[in-house]
Amino acid sequence: MAEFVLRRACPVCEQQEHTVLRSLPFTAPEVWDFLAGYYAGRIVRADLEGSLYEIRRYAACGFLWQAYHLDTDGMQRLYEEWISAEESLAKKTRADLGLFDGYARETSSIARRLGRKPCELRVLDFGMGWGAWCRMAQAYGYQVAGFELSQRRQQHARAWGIRVIDSLASLERYDYINCHHALEHVPDPLATLARLVGALAPGGLLRLSVPDGLGMERQLAEPDWRAAKDPLHPLEHLNCFTGDTLARLAARAGLAAAPERPAARGLRGLVLGALRAPRGGLQGTTHCFARAGA
Repeated sequence: MAEFVLRRACPVCEQQEHTVLRSLPFTAPEVWDFLAGYYAGRIVRADLEGSLYEIRRYAACGFLWQAYHLDTDGMQRLYEEWISAEESLAKKTRADLGLFDGYARETSSIARRLGRKPCELRVLDFGMGWGAWCRMAQAYGYQVAGFELSQRRQQHARAWGIRVIDSLASLERYDYINCHHALEHVPDPLATLARLVGALAPGGLLRLSVPDGLGMERQLAEPDWRAAKDPLHPLEHLNCFTGDTLARLAARAGLAAAPERPAARGLRGLVLGALRAPRGGLQGTTHCFARAGA
């Protein structure tokens, strides 16, 4: 049986006053039917028996979060066993051209925004997965590192010559940090983001993107609500951000909105403000931030 940890305080405001929007066992049909299908039977009911899928909302900031998350061992099982490594890797290796076009636009824009040659810049992909973004950054000549906890993904990235970081304590200094769809997965997004801010070099930039949780509270209130692959995906998406709550988290961690440079305007994913994916997949909200006072 998997063990869970209770998060009592809002991960953004760190206050404990909250409203419970949904609370039911992971084995309830509204949640279990999704889990059984999505993970193709790799999770059995006994793994989650007696544990709650509970969504809380903090009134002052409107942030939604899953109150209970898997402990360290459970997280390892989730990302190494329950999530299919073969299917996850295939999403990158067999992706349409649009994915790689996006990586190319993002990575080429880094040097433009910072006004330096790629070979002079150190970049970090936080939550790099299989290292696809890192490989594109390598091709442009950046000094690349990737942060990842999954050992299988680490091994894959190392095989491509990517320098792997597996501990926040091992972070160095980076001119640019890419944090794409990672903060929704971590139990303590404020502390995690603060560590990333501390790893930014003077004048550096940090790009944050997460699934857009706008409208999730309304969906949770629907009488026919069912769990889904959305910003409150059971077990995985612990934190449900909107543009406002993401900006509030960034400010608390010591980040300020990065000013635009003309050369960077229109580059999807680096334009300041909330963005929506035009088609397919989870919609997301993306901001680019600089360290406050830099």
